[in-house]
Amino acid sequence: MRLALYCDFVVDRIRPLQLVILTQPGELDWAENLYLPLSGPFERFEPEQFDDRIGVSVLLEDLVLKREEDEELGIVLPNLTQRHPGADIGLLIVQIADAEEVLEYKWGERLIENGWIE
Repeated sequence: MRLALYCDFVVDRIRPLQLVILTQPGELDWAENLYLPLSGPFERFEPEQFDDRIGVSVLLEDLVLKREEDEELGIVLPNLTQRHPGADIGLLIVQIADAEEVLEYKWGERLIENGWIE
């Protein structure tokens, strides 16, 4: 699994807009939640890297937060399989704004400030 950020110029500087998760067939357990680290570094993702993968949007209601030693952003994968039954999903796309709503802080700003974007 690869974690990447799609960034673009917004108002006055480059900002992360989407978290992109690229997966291989059989890599995820679609009956479980997928938890992701919040610290990077994350590689930069360019639109040309989409290839022919089937991508799905992760909606706000698909996101959960795991608050333990290290906070992790979770994706409720069963929700995705219900919306896209039988699809060979290889790309998950999370809007940074949705992640920030769940996290209750400006995660995109932290990514930039802490140098977690390669």
